[in-house]
Amino acid sequence: MSGAASLDLRYPIGGLFAVLGVVLTGWGWVTNGDPRLYERSGGMNINLWWGLVLFVVGVLFLTLARRGSAAARTAMSTPEGRATERREHAKGLEH
Repeated sequence: MSGAASLDLRYPIGGLFAVLGVVLTGWGWVTNGDPRLYERSGGMNINLWWGLVLFVVGVLFLTLARRGSAAARTAMSTPEGRATERREHAKGLEH
């Protein structure tokens, strides 16, 4: 893969969100039995819930990045994509 598809920022952002979500969910799971930690949040285990949200968002980013890069590869293998490449090459638009 080359060009803009190799610089897809959804991969590192999704990975970061997923890892942080796992860490925060783990911390919320470990501290679930301590009511003193969650007094300010009304007794709700905010670490557990936000960790799950971060993890889901991270997985969503990674899924979209994977689908986007697969679409870029597929577009270049179609007859229309090859015709566009030939036209651009003939006009000298390639760098």
